[in-house]
Amino acid sequence: MVHRLKGGCHCGAIGVELLLPRPPEEEIVGACQCSFCRKHNARTVSDAGAKARLVVREPAQLQCYDFGLSASEVVLCRRCGVYLAMLMREDGAAWTTINVDALDERARFTRPAEPRDFSGEALAGRRARRKARWTPTELVGWPEEGGSLSPESTRAAAPATPAR
Repeated sequence: MVHRLKGGCHCGAIGVELLLPRPPEEEIVGACQCSFCRKHNARTVSDAGAKARLVVREPAQLQCYDFGLSASEVVLCRRCGVYLAMLMREDGAAWTTINVDALDERARFTRPAEPRDFSGEALAGRRARRKARWTPTELVGWPEEGGSLSPESTRAAAPATPAR
């Protein structure tokens, strides 16, 4: 049985659909220990056997932010500020780990979040792990698909660290 979950940002500009092979109560929930995820108290779910869709209804509100090794992008809404997912793209394919709290039925994810620290992982290993463990994702309405924005205009990079 497939478990269909929907959600999105607060203002509705970006939607999330997640098809899980198991009930949300049985899914492993992660708590990444990177500085971004800690500051957002993020709880995420990824399952290589699942399928996800990120639907951009208002392309001007899509904000993608990358930092660190730039192995993936954080998907945010410019208008309401909700963090929806971490996204990795390569050769026309996409994988995500979805922010559980962006889903309408977030309370169904009852397992305690497991801390995860990948700070010592090299870029090649990080990308390989994500391809193997993250959720295959369809991107709908993204600027690269003919929307009004160029991919570069949706991205923001972390500010440079000041010299000390």
